Amino acid sequence: MQSVEQYVEKYLAVVQEAVPEEQVLAVAVLSRAGSMGAAMAAQVSGAAYLGMSKRGKAASGGLPMNVVVAATPSRVIAFDFRPKMTSIKLKGRAAEWPREGLQVTAERNKLATRLTFAWPNGATVQLDSNRSIGQYNRMNDAFMTTLGCPLPD
Repeated sequence: MQSVEQYVEKYLAVVQEAVPEEQVLAVAVLSRAGSMGAAMAAQVSGAAYLGMSKRGKAASGGLPMNVVVAATPSRVIAFDFRPKMTSIKLKGRAAEWPREGLQVTAERNKLATRLTFAWPNGATVQLDSNRSIGQYNRMNDAFMTTLGCPLPD
């Protein structure tokens, strides 16, 4: 079984190949806002799932359900990806935002840590760092720290 650090190193290397023009400082695997709750709601009600999924997609700027997000000195870049055994395969850039003026806050709930990315122009994007089991529970901490986001308790 690989450690969190080994997974992060592999993901970082894959993402760095896709961003050769700038150093990738940290990466995170994030999901649309509310995706875990929507998945649970799907077991009970298709209508509840559709409503929650639609709200999550809007709050997450229309991003795919799961993304790998990279922090560089000047940008935050989201990639659509596919898991590949113990690594990932990037499908392409899903979004890119400037880091200038970016503020990231984190709020922990039962299923995830909600990250809110906010820019001075009022634009926001919300993504979830879903809770995992054991050592993988804090896989995205270095990414949050890199963006100046205080880690929630």
